[in-house]
Amino acid sequence: MKSVYIITGGILVIVAIVFLAPQKQDKTEEKTSSQLDEIESIILKEYGDDLTPEEKEITYEAIAEELALDKAELKKYGRLLTDEERYQLEWQAEVKAHEKAKFTELYAEQKDWIDNFPFRPGYHPDIVYDPENNIAHSTEKYSAYREEKQKERQTAEDRYDRKTHEIWSMGDEMTTDEKHAACKKLRIEKEKAGKLDPEIEEQRRIMVRHKRLAGFYKQHYRYYPEFEQAYRIFEEEGLDANPIRLAHTMVGLENYFVSKRQGMHDPDELHPVQTRWDPETKQRRRITWGELIEEDFRIVRNCVRSEWVAAAGEERPSVELAERIRDRLIAEIPPDGFTGQTFLFGLADPKDEDMVPGQSLLAE
Repeated sequence: MKSVYIITGGILVIVAIVFLAPQKQDKTEEKTSSQLDEIESIILKEYGDDLTPEEKEITYEAIAEELALDKAELKKYGRLLTDEERYQLEWQAEVKAHEKAKFTELYAEQKDWIDNFPFRPGYHPDIVYDPENNIAHSTEKYSAYREEKQKERQTAEDRYDRKTHEIWSMGDEMTTDEKHAACKKLRIEKEKAGKLDPEIEEQRRIMVRHKRLAGFYKQHYRYYPEFEQAYRIFEEEGLDANPIRLAHTMVGLENYFVSKRQGMHDPDELHPVQTRWDPETKQRRRITWGELIEEDFRIVRNCVRSEWVAAAGEERPSVELAERIRDRLIAEIPPDGFTGQTFLFGLADPKDEDMVPGQSLLAE
């Protein structure tokens, strides 16, 4: 087909596009026709001529939708997904939608608290995740390092026991003072053996705290009314600077409330599954509901005092302060919001494989 050119006022107007437009439409129609032929072919192969017009129309739509999904998968992933992969994606989408709906509801209830949440992520200015060169940043390498140090300590202790026995078994070959001096030297060697490098330990503490903070900032439980109420109590008692101490305490508090709720019967009744080691009989024994509740009561205090969650330079709270906070938490926070699966501290902490070398580490 020839193009037509019109010269008007020195301007060349190409009107060939008028003739090309039907060709583009023809290609679209060709593509649609090709897809229809493909669907017709699938229907004929799978069902033959047995479908009614209504059934055929429904089948058309279903196959067209399936083909569209296949093409979308090929475009996005470069291949068709397995049924298991599709299931996982659907499940993740459902979980995400459920979490979004729950947060929308929570936000409506806790808007002021969420908008003015007292903790914000803060990062170390010069420490990044480096598992290749930093033993403390790799769980595998750090575990191997600790195991090696433990072996060194054990070897030194065995040597100390053996050598001191040999020394004191000697007759007059050594004076008593010489024996004491030799044993003292062995004791110093034993104490030095397997000593952990303080720099590695500090780096490990930073690494572990980063993971706990990363998990904390992923969890919506920090926005719950119970968490806000606990924070207010910690704030009034001057212990509100460490979010991980607060999150850890909520776990202990939840365990106590759940045990108290489940144990609404004779405190002397044996718990159906809980056992503890008995040092007198050197055997495990089942404990009573009363013992479990009493133990969980103490654990709330211990969570408040825990050194396990301490920030750098943070002093350990006194027993008196921890007990006062514990008593206020139990007395002032309604227990109904504690289900046993509410305050899942540590659940969202990233694993080594979830982290990216070079990423900054959280400090607060």
